[in-house]
Amino acid sequence: MEAKQRARHGEERRPSAAADGEEYDPWTAWLYKPHTISVLLVGACLLIWASGALDPEGAAAHSSVTSIKRGVWAMIAVFLAYCTLQAPSTILIRPHPAVWRLVHGLAIVYLVALTFLLFQNRDDARQFMKQLHPDLGVELPERSYGADCRLYVPENPKNKFINIYETLFDEFVVAHILGWWGKAVMIRNQLLLWVLSIGFELMELTFRHMLPNFNECWWDSIILDILICNWFGIWAGMHTVRYFDGKTYEWVGLSRQPSIMGK
Repeated sequence: MEAKQRARHGEERRPSAAADGEEYDPWTAWLYKPHTISVLLVGACLLIWASGALDPEGAAAHSSVTSIKRGVWAMIAVFLAYCTLQAPSTILIRPHPAVWRLVHGLAIVYLVALTFLLFQNRDDARQFMKQLHPDLGVELPERSYGADCRLYVPENPKNKFINIYETLFDEFVVAHILGWWGKAVMIRNQLLLWVLSIGFELMELTFRHMLPNFNECWWDSIILDILICNWFGIWAGMHTVRYFDGKTYEWVGLSRQPSIMGK
């Protein structure tokens, strides 16, 4: 009897797919088991091979810039591998929790890169980007949308409403709609989405002296962006969530969290 009780308690402590309410396919069950040592050994072998330790003469032929580039990419690869294996899992489990741990690691790398670029001037930042890829580091032509804010242009022989026409058929209209559709699918809270939508336009207004692309007319920013494109993207995203019976989120402040663990 005592042995049966110990066995029963052991089954209660032992995590399993059945305890989580998830039945894994026998063919893919191995994907949900830890493989830290295996990945560590394979990763170490790949790093030794990529570093050129097995070919000293070939490694010596590389320039210092090439070695630094390879070292930075290897550093990022090691960090992403660590995130894939050891980062905390999120609520997203399909197709596999490791995929979203990798995405989380990529987001951290992107955040760190933006933080580094924040402390550089414009020319140095462009040269840094050129080190990542030779096609980067070149100033691209940017259109200033606030150069002429007239709705009616009588002197234009082709179209008296040329400013409205060019703004409506700009690629950023599609970018606004698709972007806010994606944000709505992820955030799933209309109040927070509208706060972010208006806040983004205020950010454009604040930094338009840095990027000519942020210089927009009042009717472009308020009517076209916020009230039309962003609204349609938010509406379509929330409609998509409801269509697929997705749950919505209630984003609350720290003071409204019911428990200490929640805080």
